[in-house]
Amino acid sequence: MDFFYKNMIKEIGEMVTFVDCLKLLCRYGVKVFFISVLFGACALPAYTQENAWKELYGEAVSLLQKKRYADGIKTGEEALKAAKKTFSANDVRIADSMNLLGILYRTYGRYTEAEPLFNQALSIYKESYGATNPNVADVLQEIAEMFFLQDKYAKAESFYKESLGMYEQTLGPDHPAVASVLTRLGELYQDQKKYAEAIPFYKKALVIEEKTLGSDHPDIASAMSNLATLYYYQGENVTAENLYKQALGIYEKGYGKDHPLIATLLEKMAEFYEGTGRKKEAKQLIEQAKKIYSNYEK
Repeated sequence: MDFFYKNMIKEIGEMVTFVDCLKLLCRYGVKVFFISVLFGACALPAYTQENAWKELYGEAVSLLQKKRYADGIKTGEEALKAAKKTFSANDVRIADSMNLLGILYRTYGRYTEAEPLFNQALSIYKESYGATNPNVADVLQEIAEMFFLQDKYAKAESFYKESLGMYEQTLGPDHPAVASVLTRLGELYQDQKKYAEAIPFYKKALVIEEKTLGSDHPDIASAMSNLATLYYYQGENVTAENLYKQALGIYEKGYGKDHPLIATLLEKMAEFYEGTGRKKEAKQLIEQAKKIYSNYEK
């Protein structure tokens, strides 16, 4: 028997073509076939289960991006089930599925279901990557968003600032993720009518975006428009008007003069002119915005 297996192993080691393999299968018959099936049976289920998870997770991400939230929740739930069935308890792919499903639940206001998923994902990421990691910061920001949507401002602020510090530490102070959190903090303060506190965050975000995107990028125009509105609320009308005009110029350069984003900005500017007693200019901008919208309704 020892001679039999030694001889088989020797010949397998000398195989160079598929034809040789077939010859050995014929020579040793059931024994070789059994070994092949045994290895295949062990490898195939894990491989197919992982692929099934990947497909479900990718589909759930796509549905979220398409704003098909109800379908996304169903697929996200299936992805989490597949992840728990396929991977070990603290595998980061389970955390990925939990975080995604938490985001999907949040879109429907299912906060009591979303929160434990975020917390579990956070725990797994910390254990796998360490306490300071961009993945950890991502979940912290998602938790902050959840509290912001519930008007739980103090909790949201705490999580935003924790994620901000982590992004700055791990990705650098000029990373787009930093600008994103700064903007959300600005919006958090603006929502509470704390305009003086909101302005510095918007300004910092704008500086980063100008560095990373360039001074003519449409996102810059959006940031300028937000900042202009805050200055208007603060009574700094000259600064507000200049920012509105700069934003309008960037939009027109990037999109032409008939884009819906320009109409939206014109409405903001009209509100500004109306509020500062320049009613004629406000009326002209409203008419201009209406004309742009009507072109897209045809």
